[in-house]
Amino acid sequence: MNNLGIILLTSTGLYSPNVYNKFKEIKDEKSLKKAVIITTASSDKEKNQYVQSALSQLKSTGLDIVDFYDFENDGERDLSQYDIIYVGGGNTFTLMKFAREMNFDKTVLALLKRDGVYVGVSAGSVIVGPSIQIANEVHPDKNEVDLKDFTGFTIVDVVIYPHYSPKIEAEIRSFEERNNMKIERIDNSQAILLEKGNKTLI
Repeated sequence: MNNLGIILLTSTGLYSPNVYNKFKEIKDEKSLKKAVIITTASSDKEKNQYVQSALSQLKSTGLDIVDFYDFENDGERDLSQYDIIYVGGGNTFTLMKFAREMNFDKTVLALLKRDGVYVGVSAGSVIVGPSIQIANEVHPDKNEVDLKDFTGFTIVDVVIYPHYSPKIEAEIRSFEERNNMKIERIDNSQAILLEKGNKTLI
């Protein structure tokens, strides 16, 4: 678990007022100025409506710069100038494949070391845990990139199931038993905040 930076794992980014307010509080407290949105998991990349909404929400918190970056098409880029890395949702397997190719785990660890903030949205929340297996079994994503290795980056020790609804509780419990894995469930209004080794549900 990181000891310096902050990790905010969400289902829907800053849509929920309580998550938005917490993010803004962190951003103001740390005087953060620059953010980058990773668009790789989204269909239509930066033109995606959720990505555009994320841009508006991030800008509304008073950030000076909000850029886009797509692992799949933009090649390698140094992200060390950014205080915030916001990883948008979409296809978990596509995101994991290209994030691995870019050694994105090292980028995230460097961000946390310099006291930055990682915001995961849906798939962006799943990849930083120990496993993305749940995306293959519970309301599975299409594995269009034919990913075989479902290991996550293990930057955090929690496996997130975003967009949780009680309707799929039995399915998740079955997954937990089959895989001997504890799943942290967050619905569309919730987030998990990881800071200084502490875990808080927002």
